Amino acid sequence: MQDLGWTLLIASHAIAASLAMVVGVLNIVRRRRGDRPHRVIGRVWAGLMYFVAIGSFWIQEPKPGEFSWIHGLSTLTIVTLTLALWNPRRGNIRGHAANMIGTYCGLLGAFIGVIAVPTRRVPESFQHDWLGMVQISGMIVIAGVAVVYAVTKLLPEKMDRRQEVEEKFDAESPSVGDHPSGSY
Repeated sequence: MQDLGWTLLIASHAIAASLAMVVGVLNIVRRRRGDRPHRVIGRVWAGLMYFVAIGSFWIQEPKPGEFSWIHGLSTLTIVTLTLALWNPRRGNIRGHAANMIGTYCGLLGAFIGVIAVPTRRVPESFQHDWLGMVQISGMIVIAGVAVVYAVTKLLPEKMDRRQEVEEKFDAESPSVGDHPSGSY
């Protein structure tokens, strides 16, 4: 088999990006939003995306020692992903969704860019060892589905924080009959 120049960094970058595609789409198509599994799956996805985006700065091809426009996209990914994680803490759920979906679309765009150029490692690897690449791709899909399944089935679903605070407040607040004077 021909040496296609796969290094540990490039292989881990490709695997993490592929896994992020699987985990991301599964979290997007889940009906429930804001529950504990959604947040955990989202954090797993964000961790994968940060790994891919930050790790890309050490991949400097085709011109070693130089950055390319792809590194600009990595910077944009880091910014939009950070905003996506920051928005729900500020109550901006619409901004969170927009940044997450935008970042995911950027990931899909990068994937299309990788497979559209036949001289890139992934298409060359499929040409030289299609069965091995199909097996690797299948294992990545199975791993992504397993992560999402495990999180959704094994984690107890907790209420969102607002509901928890409201229930705690209701439980601690005296009702009309509890007041010593009989009225409140």
